[in-house]
Order: sequence, then C-alpha cells, then structure tokens
Amino acid sequence: MTPTMTSWELVNRVHAMLGERHKDGMYEGILTPDYYVPESGARVANFYAPISGVLVANEPSVDALRLAISTGKNCIVCREHPYYLFGEFWSNGLQTLLADDPIFKAKRQLVEDHRLVIIRLASLWDAAKPKWFSSALARALGWQAEAESPGDQRSTVYCNIPKTTLLGLAKAASARLKAQTLRMVGDPKLPIARVAVIHGLAFPTLVLSNALQDLAVDAVVTGSTPEVDFCTTYIRDVIAAGRKIGFVQVGYEKSDYPGAVEVAQWLKTVLPGFPIDVQPATKELCWFA
Repeated sequence: MTPTMTSWELVNRVHAMLGERHKDGMYEGILTPDYYVPESGARVANFYAPISGVLVANEPSVDALRLAISTGKNCIVCREHPYYLFGEFWSNGLQTLLADDPIFKAKRQLVEDHRLVIIRLASLWDAAKPKWFSSALARALGWQAEAESPGDQRSTVYCNIPKTTLLGLAKAASARLKAQTLRMVGDPKLPIARVAVIHGLAFPTLVLSNALQDLAVDAVVTGSTPEVDFCTTYIRDVIAAGRKIGFVQVGYEKSDYPGAVEVAQWLKTVLPGFPIDVQPATKELCWFA
C-alpha cells in the first residue's frame, strides 16, 4: 500500500534529509494550487494536499503535467516555475503581463482541474548541494568530477578527461546527451584534457571568469549562455587575449536533465514506497534559418 503524505510533509522530509532548512526563494516551494479541494468540496490549504505520487521534471511543461496526470501522480517536483517566472529581478512585471495570456490561463486550469501540486526546489538543491547538477552532467558525459573543496558554493566542477580535441569533445557530448543543437566556440583542433562543467545557464562575471581561474582548464562545457551581455563575447575575448580555450554549449535542458534523473533516484530513498518517476528527456526543437 502506498504511504500517505501531504505536500507539506514531503517538503519538510526533503529539507530534513538535505540538512538545509532555509527560507524558500521567491517563486519557490509549494506553488500550486493556492488551496486544495478534496472530494468533500471543502477548501483547505495546499499544505495539506495528499500526495499520490511524484514526477520529477526540471521544466513543469504541459507535457509534464499531462504525463503526471496519466500516470496517477499529482505532485511535480521541479527546478523551473510552471508559469514562466524565475525570480524577483527576472520576473519583474511578467506575472501581471501574463494574467490574461491564454496559454497561462489554460495551463493554470489544467493544474486546478486535476488538483496538481507543483513544488519548485531549485534554491534548496543548490544551497544544500551546489554541485549536484553539474556533477550529474559530468557523469552523463562519462567523466568523474574532482572532489569538492570545503565551503565551495559554486556550481562548477572540474574533470580531467582522456585527451581529445575541442571538436572531438563536442561530438562526444552531442552523442552522449543526444544534443543536436550544440554550439561550440574555439579552435576545433584545440587539445583538451581538463574541462570545467557548469550546468544550466552560465554568466561570465558570476561563473565563467571564476572557472577560468584554473589555468589548466582547456574547455568549458555548459548548458547555455546568452549570445549578448558579454557571455560568448567574453569567451571570444579570452581567446583574443591569448588563452587557448574552448567553449561548448550543450543546451539548457540537456545540461539539467541528468540532475533530474539523480534527484528522482534520491527521492526514492527519501520517500520509500511512493511512486516516483522522472519525465523522459524532451526532444529538442530544431529549425534551420
């Protein structure tokens, strides 16, 4: 018989096991619904919504919601926000703008009609295990990350890999991750033996410049980075300044998916007996211009 647990109990169990009980960041924690309506019809706080099963999906898309519904799971644990919000700065004004958006309204209706509970735990994972997702990406690429330095809260991990070229690295990453929209900056023939791996979105002043302080690093592998705001420009300027470096972007979703798989595996040890699955890797949207 499946154990009984409310969404509030689930979140507290996860916090306790990670040893991190900080206040949830903006647009994080238990996001939906604002209330729970059991079959009796009485509205109660969403904290008390019973959990029938968990689907781990980095991006709680409509496809993810439909999969959870079809497999009898009413809880989605994710890194991203279901309604396209990120944080206080990046989402300024967006919530108001989307209030009458038909996609937003239809998605919210889907959540409410099926009494789905969406729990976003991005800042929790990153505060407790800052290198979790980058290490998972490294393992998916066939590499082993170096041991973490005590107190290091950055997401970057470092890997010494069998010698290859930048082009060889990019081809291997594309094959392992099934990443068809991978992007590369640098000399394709550049010898590579040490790589900095950064999941998700990498910014130069926050992440890339710190990763390159390790002068033995030959290449950086990340999910994505903006074309503007000095990101790919930063790498080009590093190369122009004389450093031999390569840069590979495997795609935002592709870089985070290995972490989602490992979160699902971990949750099975935290919530024994609960139906827990991870959404299958999504297909890339490809186009030619």
